[in-house]
Amino acid sequence: MKSYKLNTLIASGILGLTLLGNANGVYAHKDHEKTDQQALTHQGAHHHMKDMHDQSEHPHHMMQMNHENMHEGHDMHGMMGHSHGGSLAGKPGKASEVDRVIKVEANDTMRFIHEPIKVKEGETIKFVITNTGSVPHEFSIATKDEHMEHGQMMMKNPTMHHGPGGNTVTIAPGQTETLIWKFEEAFEVQAACNIPGHYQAGMHSPVMFTPK
Repeated sequence: MKSYKLNTLIASGILGLTLLGNANGVYAHKDHEKTDQQALTHQGAHHHMKDMHDQSEHPHHMMQMNHENMHEGHDMHGMMGHSHGGSLAGKPGKASEVDRVIKVEANDTMRFIHEPIKVKEGETIKFVITNTGSVPHEFSIATKDEHMEHGQMMMKNPTMHHGPGGNTVTIAPGQTETLIWKFEEAFEVQAACNIPGHYQAGMHSPVMFTPK
């Protein structure tokens, strides 16, 4: 009997130790998981703070990127606007390909004085325009419909100035400008001044195409 009781006590003690060990293991495992979660949370917060610090430390770089994007948009806008100088009547010609020179006088009677403008398709003409009047004038090569559109633009912006490289030049009083143009045959091509009121007063001349 004594031996049986002793064995029972020993078994109970071993079972108690085993249960205690398992419980400690579970608690230790949970504590370990909690520690891992805290470490991950701390690491995420550290990266977030680092990103905020980098952004605040380099505001100039971010502004530079924004400026470059704006500049890019501005360049695209300039490229689109550059097509304004085109016409169905041809395109700007090259000085090395000029076939003939035609001299033109622009005056305040709202007339162009020149020889008849007769051209062949593909011919490059250099127009030398002198303004003998007291007000600015234009000399523009385009179809009649294009002149109408140009005239409407000029009504909205009478001080619009045309430099070299397009189908129109603005000639100040007493000045001389040149326009080199390679002609393509089109319907109702004219040389005209589209400063408000000038075309309507008769400041336009026909361009006549002749066979090659």
